[in-house]
Amino acid sequence: MGCRFESYSGRDVVELNDGRILLVYMEFSGSGSDFAKTRFVAQESADGGVTWGRHRVVTETSAGDLNVYSPNLIRAKDGGILLLFMRQHRPGSLTNYVWKSTDEGKTFSPLATFVPKRDLALCNATIKRLGSGRLLLPANPVVAGKPAETGPYAATTLYSDDDGLTWTVSESRVELPMRGAMEPHVEQTADGRVLMVMRNQLGKLHISESTNDGATWSAARPSDLITPESCPKLVRIPGTSDLLMIWNNSYDPKFRSHFGKRSPLTAAVSKDHGKSWQHVRDIETDPTRAFSNPGCRFTKKGQAILNYWTCEYLPDWAMQDVIDIRVAVVDKSWFYGEPAKPAQAREKK
Repeated sequence: MGCRFESYSGRDVVELNDGRILLVYMEFSGSGSDFAKTRFVAQESADGGVTWGRHRVVTETSAGDLNVYSPNLIRAKDGGILLLFMRQHRPGSLTNYVWKSTDEGKTFSPLATFVPKRDLALCNATIKRLGSGRLLLPANPVVAGKPAETGPYAATTLYSDDDGLTWTVSESRVELPMRGAMEPHVEQTADGRVLMVMRNQLGKLHISESTNDGATWSAARPSDLITPESCPKLVRIPGTSDLLMIWNNSYDPKFRSHFGKRSPLTAAVSKDHGKSWQHVRDIETDPTRAFSNPGCRFTKKGQAILNYWTCEYLPDWAMQDVIDIRVAVVDKSWFYGEPAKPAQAREKK
């Protein structure tokens, strides 16, 4: 009997040429743990993320592997769509892939394989294209000599100057105390630097920077934003020099897990290239639920397509393993506190 896929987690979106949104996400089988069997599926929306259809399987877990993980979507220079992801063979051994679609996401074909059977783990929705044209892909290896299942972990990047065919690994490893630097996200500032923000257990979002398009990275410094151990999202607001951070704005080292609730899910804007943050606004506030692993891509019209997963907390404040995806459509003016409100978050089951 085949596996029954129930829960949903890592995902990314890309706007299609006709304005539809393509969503590729992971379906988990069994417990929904990080090492459970998965597959990638796709759906499309023609109404800005309100309704979704054309459910189809993109790829399954390969025979003998643990799973397929962390989809990332981005436009290729020639107009195609690149899908980057990893296959976990066993804990600490994975291979990264680039597939490409030339038919607006209807099908994807293999393009490149890189860093085979190493521990350069990916997070979903993190691939970025820099002003130079370079593709920058954050990665999260375990600290040398430590177990892949528990860490501690380090943050780094891979980069490609030929649109995904070949990749170079940064010589830098950003490390932090306790469980380390996890699930890094990157964005280029208007002054040309690249910032990396990362999940950690220290109670503040930490930021590293690169002045050479991700080839090397500085030591991480704490920001003013409190956080539990959860994944932040960093993105540039189109048409501006401003940065947008989306993260869980809470911290409680005595909480049952992750140093605090993954609620609320909050947005803030920086007008000084990440030095300070203003316009702090909550996207989701339900204290009985976790809202986690946000992704954000902007459409050509300037709307943010926010996507994240959510689950209920159990009575003992453990997070349920069965989770769902939500998608919210937000005008960029909302992030500055103007009257426009985000569209109601719609659950994708």
